[in-house]
Order: sequence, then C-alpha cells, then structure tokens
Amino acid sequence: MSFVQMRTVPGLFVGRRTLILANVSEEKPGSTAFHCGACDSPIHNAMDKSELRDVVVKCGCGEINQL
Repeated sequence: MSFVQMRTVPGLFVGRRTLILANVSEEKPGSTAFHCGACDSPIHNAMDKSELRDVVVKCGCGEINQL
C-alpha cells in the first residue's frame, strides 16, 4: 500500500476538493516532467517549475493534481 500526501482546498463551486501532489521527474537537464500522483501518467512538462507553484491540473483519470 502506498501513501499519497494530500491537501484539501476550497472548491470553486460547492464544497471542498482534495488535491494529490504530482510526482516530479527530471527527464532532461533543465526540463521538469510532472506525473499524476494517482495513475503516474504524464500530465505536464515545464522548463521552470517555480512558475507552476500554485497550478492545479486535472488528469485524464479524474484526479486533481497540484504541481
């Protein structure tokens, strides 16, 4: 069993949403790839991850990941 760190934030419309932290892997020097914390599928590639500090991405599996 694996444990995933989660944060709960206010939802946009009703209630609250639970976010999963995306997994970070550096495939190329200077480039950062983010993978879904639930299904491990790639969700975003970035050159500078400091710009993506508060970005939230919804994966195709339905989970909401914070980069």
